Amino acid sequence: METVGSVIARTPISPASVVRRPPESTMAVESKEPDGNVHQETELSNLAKQLSAAAERAAARDASLSREELADFASKILDKLMGDSYLLAKDFFDEFLPDTDDPELLERARQANAFAKGRGENPFKGLSRDQLSLIIYDESGAFTINERRAARVERTEQHNEWARYIIDKMGAEYRQTGRNDQGLHEILDFYNSLPRIEVAQYGNYEADINMQLAMHEVEWPEFNTSLIDMLAHEWKPSEPPVTPEQPDPAADPTGKAPD
Repeated sequence: METVGSVIARTPISPASVVRRPPESTMAVESKEPDGNVHQETELSNLAKQLSAAAERAAARDASLSREELADFASKILDKLMGDSYLLAKDFFDEFLPDTDDPELLERARQANAFAKGRGENPFKGLSRDQLSLIIYDESGAFTINERRAARVERTEQHNEWARYIIDKMGAEYRQTGRNDQGLHEILDFYNSLPRIEVAQYGNYEADINMQLAMHEVEWPEFNTSLIDMLAHEWKPSEPPVTPEQPDPAADPTGKAPD
């Protein structure tokens, strides 16, 4: 029977951690009032403007699609970002830059390309999960393929770290009480807080969790394995394994693969 450690060991890990700080989405600009006082004006960065526009598009998309349709849409997006179509055009994506003269957009695209080759930091490290989801599933062309892949790597690491946290918490709760009520409620709250397009990918998770809550006695090893599968199954790698002679371009410098 699989143990917690064995399942965690095969859960993909990516180069970042749970949200630590908000993105630098604004910058203050000083100006003088007629009376000589300094007035602070806030100017949105390009990223903040892009995220705002992406949020509007996501809201319209989510309102027009059913849960099943959203799950299908998300599956197609992830295949586009991580599947054969990406691998066949990888050389092109690794050099692609947006058609703009804006130095901020160009620099971020270059950083995403470098990150895809394992040569730099993730440009979206530290963004919130909601913001990362906006980038990943945005089909407007506002973000390059490698930017969207970088956002997915960061989101996957945040999910993996949360999964490790909740598994440890539920293990401790079960040892103390023989039940997992608090942990299961926390899982339910967590999934209900996710962007709608991510919620759609987890199938009928609400019924699964409520069924576990209704059970008075659950054998921990069997329950734990099913829980890990529920937490991590959708995040398994969608790319073929990479041999040591051909490193994964989306991995971080330590060699950890994306989800």
